[in-house]
Formats: sequence, structure tokens, C-alpha cells
Amino acid sequence: MAFTPQGVAKGFGLFVGVLFFLYWFLVGLALLGDGFKVIAGDSAGTLFSAVSNPVAGLMVGILATVLVQSSSTTTSIIVAAAGAGVLKVSTGIPMVFGANIGTSVTNTIVSLGFVGDKEQYRRGFAGATVHDMFNYMNVCLWLPLEAISSAINGGNGGL
Repeated sequence: MAFTPQGVAKGFGLFVGVLFFLYWFLVGLALLGDGFKVIAGDSAGTLFSAVSNPVAGLMVGILATVLVQSSSTTTSIIVAAAGAGVLKVSTGIPMVFGANIGTSVTNTIVSLGFVGDKEQYRRGFAGATVHDMFNYMNVCLWLPLEAISSAINGGNGGL
């Protein structure tokens, strides 16, 4: 396969574009973290400290994702809060698991949009159910392992 100058230039341009947008994504997360520090202060730390139980953290993640209808947004908020020191990482991990389950609620709601066409609804709901089961099985496997490894580590998070 021969490399052409146009192909190399296009590949380099795509690479630079990916780096550019990755940089601005990380800048946005840093700004979100700084915003948590400014707005929340100590009050958010006391609010999140009440969620020390992994199952409660799981429920908070599910509720937050259902409310904003985006697991990516919920996960970004959790990561920014953990990066800002407002939320402990060991508390945030079950919340991220909850965000994954909250996505299951969202895709089931989307599949209901096809209720007018029986065949499309059947396919959409089947796809949503497969996605749901994948998320549920992941959480059923990883949440207990995370809780056990966190307990072994003295409550400082998992492995």
C-alpha cells in the first residue's frame, strides 16, 4: 500500500482534530470540577457523605441518569465531583454503575417510541432488553466485587 501526500495530510489532520477535541473535553471536565468546588463547597461534601452505602450510591446514579436522560452526563458529573474532592472515589464507583443501569431505563423509553409499528417495536424492545441485561449482569458482577475489594482495602475503594 502506497502512501500519498494527500492521504498522509488527511490522516495528520484527523489526528490533530482528535487531539484538539480531546483537549477541550478535558478542559470542560476541569471547568466542571472547578464549578463543583465553587458552588458546592463543604455542603456537597456532607450531602454525598450520606451516601456511603454502595446500594444507595447505585440508586443515586440510576435516579440521576433517569432525570437527565444521559449516562454520559451523569458519569461526567460524578467524575468531575470526584476530581474536585467533593465526592470520594469509593462512593462514586457505585454511582457510575447506577448510571449504566439508568441508561437501561432510557433505552426502554426510546423503544416505546416504536409502539405504532408492531415489528419495529418488537425489534426495538428486544434490543433494549439485551442492553438492559448486559448492564444488569455487569452490575451484579462488579458491584459486589467492588464492595468486597473496598472492604479488604480498608474502605479506601477497590483494587
